[in-house]
This record gives sequence, C-alpha cells and structure tokens, in this order.
Amino acid sequence: MRAILAFFYYFVVFTIMLVAGIPYTLYCGIRGHWEDCTKICTFSFRNIIFKLFRIKVSVKGAENIPKERGYVIVANHQSFLDINVIWHSIATAAFMAKASLWKAPIFGWVLNRTGSIPIYKNPRMNAGLGKHLKKRLDSHYNITVFPEGHRSDDGHMFKFQNGIFRLAKEQHFPILPVTFINTGKILPKVKWAIYSGTVEMVIHPLIRYEDYAEKPMADLRDETHDLIESAMPYKQAELAAGSTDNVAATENKEA
Repeated sequence: MRAILAFFYYFVVFTIMLVAGIPYTLYCGIRGHWEDCTKICTFSFRNIIFKLFRIKVSVKGAENIPKERGYVIVANHQSFLDINVIWHSIATAAFMAKASLWKAPIFGWVLNRTGSIPIYKNPRMNAGLGKHLKKRLDSHYNITVFPEGHRSDDGHMFKFQNGIFRLAKEQHFPILPVTFINTGKILPKVKWAIYSGTVEMVIHPLIRYEDYAEKPMADLRDETHDLIESAMPYKQAELAAGSTDNVAATENKEA
C-alpha cells in the first residue's frame, strides 16, 4: 500500500509539472523572470500535494527567512522531500545537483529553466562554477545545496564537503542554514513508500559574509554543519545525556 502511495505521489508531482509547471515556466520566460519559475512549486506543494498526502510542516525560525532573494540555503539531506519542503515553506529556489539529472527528458529542461546548476564528477567541467553561482544569486535566484553529497540512510548527518564553503569564501554570498527533521521517515531513501505525518524544519539565522570573512573555510564548513546538526533529535539527546552526566559527576564530587 505504501509503495502504491509513493508511486501516486511521484505521479501527481510529475503530472502537475507537465500540466501546470511547464506552461508557467514558459510564462515566466516570456515575462523575463525565469527566477519566478518555482512559484508554481510553492503553490502546488502548499495547496495541493502536501494536503492530499497529509504531510504537515512545522517551522521554527521562520523569522530568519530573508525578505530579499539571492542567498544559498545549506541543509542536511534525508529525502527527495527536502527540496519540496523548501518550496513549501521557505522560498522559491533552484538547487545545485549532480549533472546526471540533467539527462532526464523534460526534467533536465525544467532544471535549466529554474536556474539550477549541474555539478560534474570531472572537476575540470566545474571551472567557473563560483562565478556562475554568483551570477544566479545576483539575478535574484535562491540556490539550495546539500553539502553531505547524498541522502542519509538513518537521519544521522554526514560530514559536509568543502565545495559550497570554498565558493562562499570566493564569492561572498549569504548562507541560510536549515535543519530537516523527519523527511526521511515520511519519504524514505531506503524503501519505496510514503507516510503521512509532520516534517519539522529549523531555519537558523542567516550567515552573512561579514560573519565569516575572517574565518578559514574549514571553520565555516564545520561550524555550519554543527549548527544544523544541533537541532537534530539525536544530537539534542546526546547533549542532554552529557549534561546529565556532568551534573551527576559534580554531585558525586561534592558528596
């Protein structure tokens, strides 16, 4: 049953992309505002798809969402649902992803039109990536990046890769850290299924260039990772356990 629901979920998303997404994308192009393409995604997931599949989104830190466009969303990655939740609750956004996705019929064309940026396995083919990204941001796109590189199987975060943080040091753009909780449970990576439920999302304060200008790239990478991970339930449980152990140790010492 869950497999059938998952198939239906992807079918509904694909159908809306064909029936409404492509015409709306062409409309945005005619108006000269390609950066508005994903507004149709925001409308669809907020008003149709998530309601149909009984998926709710609980947002903490909505006040941290910048009013102006042109920032990079950096988040942990559990599920294909992650980008859908961004469209639903944060902003219109393109994303950086593996170049192989651009080979898919229709989908590749949509990726180009939304302003998404392909990442190639061959480093030479990524020459000029920083300038390309900055041009997108200056053109009022928001770009989403998942620095873990791939989805987590169990929700525990992997270490972040260097790429986006090296580009940040070069191009001086703002970073919006975001934590996803439960997306992997609702639309899992490890099996073909979808479940109703609530996705939790924590939007952390924007990291501006002046906040990290003097920091080494590795520090920016690790601090951003730790900030995003700090909102994960398993990390909070570890911190709570450590705090309890420290209190117990202090009490024993005093006794």
